[in-house]
Amino acid sequence: MVVTALEDRLEIWKNTSPVRNHWLEVRTIGSRSNRDGIGTRLRLTSASGVQYSHVNTAVGYASASDPRVHFGLGGDSVVRELRLEWPSGAVDTLRDVPVDRVLVVKEGDSSAGQQPAR
Repeated sequence: MVVTALEDRLEIWKNTSPVRNHWLEVRTIGSRSNRDGIGTRLRLTSASGVQYSHVNTAVGYASASDPRVHFGLGGDSVVRELRLEWPSGAVDTLRDVPVDRVLVVKEGDSSAGQQPAR
């Protein structure tokens, strides 16, 4: 990655981590809620426990960040359950979600290419 800063030198960053851990990024698309799903609350359950996050692009003055939500999973190779509570009040739950990818979830689509919760 190449990083620049005002009035500073260019930097090149390289990830040389020896351990390959698992991850999942979730991209939300609202239908009844706002288009980017901002405000959606996420609960991820894996073998290691439960993680919580929410969709938010506000990171500083006059700027925005990636709307995708990133979860670090360590050695966990599957997400047992991913629950999304949308601003509209709708709830989507996915089970047995594969990892190491960007998962796009549309509001009201509990399958998102996965097995729906029972």
